[in-house]
Amino acid sequence: MSAQLDVSRWDPSDPAFRADPYAWYGALRRDSPVHYREDVGWVVSRFDDVEAILRDDRFQVATPSPWREAVAAATSPALGLLGEHSLLFLDAPDHTRVRSAVSGSFSRSRIARLRDQVSATVDHLLDQVDDGEDFDLVKAVAEPLPTLTVTSMLGVPDADWSQLHSWTVDITGFDELPIAWDKLAAADAAATEFKAYCDELLAERRQHPGDDLVSALVASTVPGGGLDDDEVVALLMLLLIAGHDTTLSLVSSGINVLLEHPGEAERLRADPGLVVSAIDELLRFESPLQVASGGGRWPTEPVTMHGITMEPGTPVRLLLGSANRDPDAYEAPEVLDLSRQGRPHLAFGRGTHFCLGSVLGKLEAQVAIPKILDRFPHLTRAVEKVEWRPSFTVRQLTGLMVRP
Repeated sequence: MSAQLDVSRWDPSDPAFRADPYAWYGALRRDSPVHYREDVGWVVSRFDDVEAILRDDRFQVATPSPWREAVAAATSPALGLLGEHSLLFLDAPDHTRVRSAVSGSFSRSRIARLRDQVSATVDHLLDQVDDGEDFDLVKAVAEPLPTLTVTSMLGVPDADWSQLHSWTVDITGFDELPIAWDKLAAADAAATEFKAYCDELLAERRQHPGDDLVSALVASTVPGGGLDDDEVVALLMLLLIAGHDTTLSLVSSGINVLLEHPGEAERLRADPGLVVSAIDELLRFESPLQVASGGGRWPTEPVTMHGITMEPGTPVRLLLGSANRDPDAYEAPEVLDLSRQGRPHLAFGRGTHFCLGSVLGKLEAQVAIPKILDRFPHLTRAVEKVEWRPSFTVRQLTGLMVRP
């Protein structure tokens, strides 16, 4: 189908593209691997090019002042704070300093200790729906699981998860390509409420520290100095947003893909040892984040690729979802193969800004997806067609009605 598509007519706001982007990705990779749109910037779609830019120090993530000021002019300081101090928008040395303060909490050994807790949470969520009736897998499992996991790490009540989830949805709602300006007011209000929640939480942990991530951040001292309150609040927001969106998408779209490929689902049921490569293949096949996170990459000097020069001042958008379906990187990329080996996918990025929570997201999916398949051996979709969130940046189901 991509052979029939004219890339000059590609519109990232088109609902048809957002529902199924892969044919357009193929056309971009073939005909315009470095593509320009005034409302988006430069768009890079091939695997090798995306990976190279992710590793290239000439491309930074800190958004130039005029772009930040356009948002700041219409919002309160709280929303700007979450952007100014987020790891997604920090370059070295600040990125190194802030990331080092929290990286130990996301090491493989620390995350491995959460397996039993994640397993118990999944069992509890599944127990609520195991009655033979159709249910929405997004609402029942994929949505609450990552937020409950993070609330446990932060040491806040499980009852807070619904409010935290609501703030996350509102704060990320405007972060689209092009920017969804109509959702900026809701994002601003949510950011203000979230900051007040965090300010109170930090004050409480200073008085009564515990064995939790918030207490560790409050007490952190790292090379170059400890974190200030604004940096801690921005980190907490990032952990909620990144941990929530990626895992929600991975669990729900992963199950959806397996229901569309019942032979592969049976392979996973029959061979639990397949789960590690299976989750990586699901991340490649239906990448939760379609565009590299943050405000794009910003060249610090003119950079030429495929005969096209990308100048400073214009953002470069890296299409992870396209790169992970690139036939020059993967044999038969449109085929789901849970035992696939070879080049690691780009779903979590590369280089300095490789996703901090990747190990946690994988663990949650490695636990949740096999449990869902085992609990419901005859699981099918209860609807003929699923609905995707109308987003360019995120590949996420709005719901997934299933029949046990």
